Amino acid sequence: MAREEASPPQGNPYTRFFDRVDRVLGPAFVSPLMPAEEETSAMPEDQKPCPLCGHPMFEHVIDHSTANTVLVCPTDERLPEHEVEGPLNELGMPATGRRLEKFEEREAHERDLREERAEL
Repeated sequence: MAREEASPPQGNPYTRFFDRVDRVLGPAFVSPLMPAEEETSAMPEDQKPCPLCGHPMFEHVIDHSTANTVLVCPTDERLPEHEVEGPLNELGMPATGRRLEKFEEREAHERDLREERAEL
């Protein structure tokens, strides 16, 4: 009886190694828990406002007949564009991170040069 308790677990060292790897890394690859349905959506999907025109989504037509899905708004009105100061990234979105830092450094350098020229 004492001999059975002291024996190594089932399998060879190779399989035990991968069992241990699976046990350690498993939690990192498990999908996160999703919040309850009530918390994610207070209103039905078709009642939510359109990001382009602000009208409810049930008034829109979504065309899936081509490779690119097309959203047809019921009106020509559009929500105002957000004012963006500073640089944009390659996708046309406001820049963040290192690109924004470089922009601010360049602006500060150009401002210093203008001040020096103004003094002369």
